[in-house]
Amino acid sequence: MNKGRNTRIARWLVLALLLAPVAAPAEVALDSDAPVALQADELSYDEQQQLYRARGAVELRQGALQLNADTVRYHVPTSTAEAQGQVRLTDPAGYLHGEQMQLNLAQETGSVTAARGFFSAYNVHLWGDVIEKQGPQRYHIRQGAFTTCNGEVPDWKFGAREIDVTVGGMAQARHVRFYLHDVPVFYLPYLAYPVKTERESGFLLPLAGYSDNRGLQLSLAYYQVLADNQDLTLFVDHFSKMGLGTGAEYRYLFGGDNRGTLNLYYISSYGGAAYNDLSDRFAGRWQHWGLLPGRLRLTADAEYVSEIDYFDDFGSVADEYDKEEVESTLALNRAWGDLNLTGLVQYTKDLEPLVDNDRMLQKLPELHLNYLHSRLGTTALYGGFDGVATQFWRREGSRGSRFEARPHLTGFFLAGGALEVEPRLAYRQRLYFSSAHEDADWAAAGIDDGFEQTGNWEFSTRVATRLDRVFQLADSGLTRLKHSIEPEVTYGYVPNRKQSDLPWFDPADRIDHANRLSYALVNRLVGKFVTAGQQPLYRELVYLRLAQDYDLWLDRHERSQRYDQERFSPILTELILRPTAFWYVDIDADYDPAGKAFEYFNAETGLEQSFDRRLALSYRYDRDDAEYLATRLQADLLKPLYVTYEQRFDCRQRQRLENVVYLEYRSQCWSLFVGYRDRQDDQEILVRFALGGVSQLNRSGSRLGGF
Repeated sequence: MNKGRNTRIARWLVLALLLAPVAAPAEVALDSDAPVALQADELSYDEQQQLYRARGAVELRQGALQLNADTVRYHVPTSTAEAQGQVRLTDPAGYLHGEQMQLNLAQETGSVTAARGFFSAYNVHLWGDVIEKQGPQRYHIRQGAFTTCNGEVPDWKFGAREIDVTVGGMAQARHVRFYLHDVPVFYLPYLAYPVKTERESGFLLPLAGYSDNRGLQLSLAYYQVLADNQDLTLFVDHFSKMGLGTGAEYRYLFGGDNRGTLNLYYISSYGGAAYNDLSDRFAGRWQHWGLLPGRLRLTADAEYVSEIDYFDDFGSVADEYDKEEVESTLALNRAWGDLNLTGLVQYTKDLEPLVDNDRMLQKLPELHLNYLHSRLGTTALYGGFDGVATQFWRREGSRGSRFEARPHLTGFFLAGGALEVEPRLAYRQRLYFSSAHEDADWAAAGIDDGFEQTGNWEFSTRVATRLDRVFQLADSGLTRLKHSIEPEVTYGYVPNRKQSDLPWFDPADRIDHANRLSYALVNRLVGKFVTAGQQPLYRELVYLRLAQDYDLWLDRHERSQRYDQERFSPILTELILRPTAFWYVDIDADYDPAGKAFEYFNAETGLEQSFDRRLALSYRYDRDDAEYLATRLQADLLKPLYVTYEQRFDCRQRQRLENVVYLEYRSQCWSLFVGYRDRQDDQEILVRFALGGVSQLNRSGSRLGGF
């Protein structure tokens, strides 16, 4: 036997070997053709057995793959390696280490004792008395555990007698124990867990809760991957006071940027004394956006509920459970340069209990033809056209068609280099074909069936200018401040034409005559912020717009039938403040100077320091509608406890409309969510548990309602 040894001198030997990557996900490419380098304190080669022996700080490398151990024996003919003592095998995907390791590099198989592994792409940790490598991406673990938590004692883990792991696929375990830290909590005979970043079919973690109206609630869901561009979630919800809810949510993305979501949900009150007053209910919604062949753009937002009280029971926010109607719209659009054609059908269902939906007016269909401003030669004049054709239909009552054509001519002039002058002349022609169907309202108003038409001129002129000045403030921070003043005046005139004999379908059937002067003043403050080493940042600090109308017709006809109306309209105020990057103030108000009172006032202010730290306060006043105060607080000051609080308060009735509290405890790889909502007619609580890497259900009732 011919042996050579170089004691305690590091030596590199370049070997023509192909070592298989270990613990590498499929998407990680290793250079298997790269030469192998071996380094150790002591290195020898047995030529007769073709065996390499390395001892002391052994390092074997091939490209990005590296094996470290106290001792390594590599047999060239069988492509097997034996490593002992602090064995560690690493590559871009992660590592695998233990006390002893045996590898068949040609077959990419082997085993490690007292082993631990980590796959960085999926943040999955593995432990086991023995981890067997059964192929490029397959592992078998005996008496082991796995988790997506970091740390020597993870927050949670699954322990099992037998675990099979396919990297980029699933981890399947038998006789499973779930641990919180090192304390076993429950047992499962079988578990499948994703070890991949791609979507995977399977059951979602459930949620549970209680509601005064719905009773005890348990919600389960199954997620199915249908294709790379499609998936489906199936829902089952049990409500002890309502029945069984089943639903589906289908999501898709096709060519031409066609994407959408279809939601269906059905509540079955399956009998018993508790359900005597409840009927089965159904709800559905389809949303779609996309480009069809022929450059047709399809937009759909169709919503339907079988019972008017559906959102009372399943609405999760005020915009849902306060809904007064549901509306379905399907629209097709085609553009040819400046010419735009849109066709739509629109169906509305009123959710108010006293409304007769058989008399609800529907637009089936409506066509819009628009020709955008197009310059007429080299002149300063631009022509355009707006046309609308609407077919009005309902089960009971008057029906008919309305055709409207409105050509218009607009000029753009700059007087004196600073004064913008924009005159506009338009003619609006309307045609009606109607059938009253014994409509009592039409009969009382003297409106007849058949054909009616009317036309009228419209004229307006807008004059505006802009004055600004820049102030130099400093060399850093807020360096410059630009103040702009933008006054504008608009005169509008529409002659008085008789319209009482025209059909009445919607407010567009009555166009008020006008002889009105409108004036507005806009103030802006824009700041320039400079920080060393960064691009300058511009932010609008203040935007203030004041506007009012003056009715010249009323001024000349105070004794007419409209004498009781005021010549001056309310003063419209819009104020937007952005004093810092995190603080905002928005105010909209209509002030009636004659009555010395606000007709409408809406104010909102808030802080947005980060995604998990927000504060919003809003106040809304409507003289003819409501007055309420809303608060929303989202805070991470008590990390790892995150708090969200919402409240709406009716200032007129002096009663709380809604209180909502969300508490979420976030650990490194799991979280516990508790939600509580207190409304005037219902109180409900929800509990949800989430594990890192596992999808969870976050609401009941498909996506049409729920907490």
